[in-house]
Amino acid sequence: MANGRCHLVRLTDLQGPHTMQSGITTDFETTQFAGISARILNTDDSPYTVLDMTIQPGFGAPAHISPGEDKLFIVIQGTLKYLVGDTTEIAEAGARVQVAKGVVHGFTNMGNGEARHILVSTPRHHEEFFRALHAMTHSHERHPDTPSEIAAKCDQQIVGPLP
Repeated sequence: MANGRCHLVRLTDLQGPHTMQSGITTDFETTQFAGISARILNTDDSPYTVLDMTIQPGFGAPAHISPGEDKLFIVIQGTLKYLVGDTTEIAEAGARVQVAKGVVHGFTNMGNGEARHILVSTPRHHEEFFRALHAMTHSHERHPDTPSEIAAKCDQQIVGPLP
């Protein structure tokens, strides 16, 4: 481990606009905000975001738009209500929820226990939103931005309440 981050071994030098290192790690950063704990599984040089999210009962993400990201949610545990476009549906373990960039979406844990899903989004930058929200709530100093302002800075548009 280097600087508290994962240590990756460069096995190949790929050509193109983005180079991702290869390797194995067991060291993951965790963020927490408003009833959601998210382990950031991707590295900062990967072309996608991968989050392992644990959602407490009654919590979730309000209706929002991600104009530049395509997303895939894979439900691992619990019962989640997803809003995708103008449709709201219940999803349980094993379900896959796809959201194209620009489509309104959100989710709420409808169960009595924790729910978990994996979020994969591309291009990579959604973990920066979670880092900023975590910093806002865990800083000992007054944070200058509100959640809506952080969302706007991270290319997210909050457009409604929890589904």
